[in-house]
Amino acid sequence: IIGTMFLFLAFLLTRFAAGADVEELNSLIDLKSSLDPENLYLGSWVVSGDPCGGTFEGVACNENGRVVNISLQGKGLAGKLSPAVGRLVHLTGLYLHYNSLYGEIPREIGNLVLLSDLYLNLNNLSGQIPSVLGRMQNLQVLQLCYNHLTGSIPTQLGSLKRLNVVALQHNLLTGAIPASLGDSKTLTRLDLSFNRLFGSIPTKLADAKMLGILDVRNNSLSGNVP
Repeated sequence: IIGTMFLFLAFLLTRFAAGADVEELNSLIDLKSSLDPENLYLGSWVVSGDPCGGTFEGVACNENGRVVNISLQGKGLAGKLSPAVGRLVHLTGLYLHYNSLYGEIPREIGNLVLLSDLYLNLNNLSGQIPSVLGRMQNLQVLQLCYNHLTGSIPTQLGSLKRLNVVALQHNLLTGAIPASLGDSKTLTRLDLSFNRLFGSIPTKLADAKMLGILDVRNNSLSGNVP
C-alpha cells in the first residue's frame, strides 16, 4: 500500500511539474506568434520543444526550470508584443531592442513584478507608456527610446525603488516632466530629450541625489532652470 501511495504521489508531482512547464511553453508559443507572425526567425520555438533545453533561441531558465530571460535583440522581429508576455511571471530580463516591433506595449507587462531590465528601444512601438509599470518594483533599467510613443510620462515611475536608468528619448511624448521622479533614491540617468514635453523642469528633481545624467534637450520646456 505504501509503495502504491508513493507512486501515486510521484505521479501527481510529475503532472504538476509538467503542467507548470506547459503553461510557460504555451505562453512562449503565443508570444512567438505575435512577435514573429511569419515564423521567419523563431523557428526553434516549437510546441514539441523544451524552453529550458537550450533549443529555444534567446530563452534562458533558472535552476527551477522557469523562463527568466528572453534576449532577442536585433533579430529582425516585425510583429507585436503580445499580452502573453504577462504570463511569464518569472522573467527578470526582457531584451527586444533593435527590431521592428509595432503596436502598443500591453498592460499585462505590469504582471512582471520580478523584471529588472526592460529593453524595448529602437522599435516602432506606439501608444502610451503603461502606468502599470509602476507595479514593477524590481525594475532597474527602462529603455523605451527611439519609438513612436505618445502621451505623458507615468507619474508612477517615481515610486520604483530600484530604478537606475530611464531612457525615453526620441519619442512623441507630451505633458510635463513628473515631479515624482525626484522621489527616486537610485535614479542615475534620466534621458527625456527629443520629445514634445512642455512646462517647467521640476525643482524636485534636485532631490534625486544619485542623478548623474539629465538630458531634456529638444522639448518645449519653459520657465527657469532650477
